[in-house]
Amino acid sequence: MPSWTSEPAAVAGAWIAYRHVADGIPPLWHGAGSTTLRQESGRWHREGESLVQYLALSSDGAWAERVRYESIRTEARRRRERRSLWQLRVAADSIADLSTFDKWEACGLDPAIAVGDHADTQALADELRRARYRGVLSPSAALDVAGAVNLTLFGGRIEHHIEGRSLPEEPVGGPNGPWLPAILLTDRGAPTRFAMERACYRSGHHRTLAEWRAGRGRRHGRPAGRRPRRSP
Repeated sequence: MPSWTSEPAAVAGAWIAYRHVADGIPPLWHGAGSTTLRQESGRWHREGESLVQYLALSSDGAWAERVRYESIRTEARRRRERRSLWQLRVAADSIADLSTFDKWEACGLDPAIAVGDHADTQALADELRRARYRGVLSPSAALDVAGAVNLTLFGGRIEHHIEGRSLPEEPVGGPNGPWLPAILLTDRGAPTRFAMERACYRSGHHRTLAEWRAGRGRRHGRPAGRRPRRSP
């Protein structure tokens, strides 16, 4: 039985998304044999069970993921980074819209799961796949800014590298196809200072979630900071 009390809205859309990777590594994961790398466990999947595409809807969101992963905290360390930043166009449907904490709560889900331990989101991802969602929009756990959203796609995708021009309006083959148009914005980039200053580190306090809780408490006339009950 799913953990939600009300199904997340299934949305269709077209998004410009961003992802950072090491130099020479493709931005997307697929099973076509172009790389021998194994995708390690992440927020929405367990290693060896599936492929997942982790994308941010802003370049700062993508850079914040790097800052969080490597715990980059100083200007000198930030400047030493040399990463590729890709811009991709995604068109998809049946995406679970959990893009705000309000939407998590409306579905009977604890919003803290969105930015908390991976085990909870991995279990939720299993439920979303069984319900035939193709991916999920969720608040960024790394970029601690209101409105920062990540787009996660379930399953393999392949980049269609566009050189020297802008992204086409649609992915190759239309929505939900395996090929996503991609532009390499830089192959020697460093996270932005803003991404470092507004990153939420793994053991850190997620300020945006705390502000949402405080605002919710004021709206409902209860003490700020009280956590909503998690559905069984």
